[in-house]
Amino acid sequence: MLVDGEVDYTKDMRAITPTGNLPAWPELRHNTSRGASAAGLISVDGPYDDIRDVEGYRERMTANQAKGMLGIWSLTPGQVVEANKSGLPPESGRWLLDDGSQQVTLESDGDTEVYTGDRLSLSESGDGYTLTVGSDDRHLDEEELSEALLDMVEYVPSMDDIVDSMEQFEEARDAGTGAIAMERAATIEIDGISVDVANDRMWDEATYQASMTPVSLFQDVYEHRPDQHDELEELYSPDVVARATDVGN
Repeated sequence: MLVDGEVDYTKDMRAITPTGNLPAWPELRHNTSRGASAAGLISVDGPYDDIRDVEGYRERMTANQAKGMLGIWSLTPGQVVEANKSGLPPESGRWLLDDGSQQVTLESDGDTEVYTGDRLSLSESGDGYTLTVGSDDRHLDEEELSEALLDMVEYVPSMDDIVDSMEQFEEARDAGTGAIAMERAATIEIDGISVDVANDRMWDEATYQASMTPVSLFQDVYEHRPDQHDELEELYSPDVVARATDVGN
């Protein structure tokens, strides 16, 4: 285990800010994660002192995970709960759409993902469509519209999605296939107009190992925190929990 300590690092670097707060030091966490990976260790972030800032603690963990830093110190029982949950995949998948100012979560309505914001609008125009983003109008045919929306959306997979993809790859790998393509598709609705989008994501061993990261965290929590078994099974379902504890082993 390799742990960074921003307070000690700030002192050793003789760093100072006008407000007296700690510098952000994003490179410190990146380098800690990189060094831990090279040495076959896990990297852990130091204390998050603002114990009342739960949202900031979550944001810190999300930023850390994007750097490969899987752990963080917990100073209070509440932070322990958040740390155990933060890196876990969500109960259900969701689609995000970038409306030009922020990413918004689309509302699921059966098999359709509905945009309910007011920054985007879509209308039929002659033999095509007009997609308006803010004050920018784009006149597109059906294929161009699908491609434009595909560039604007991202999917956040659920635990079930991740485990299912890993199981499919394991089956293909055992059959001698080194890489497979997995399709992700959705029907996006804007202003009552539905548009189908789809793309293929290539899965290989590197993708599999990256997906194993949150699953490994889940397996670790499940193994060492039996008091959370019922809560995890209620969150994901007993079937998903059983598959998640088995995949990769």
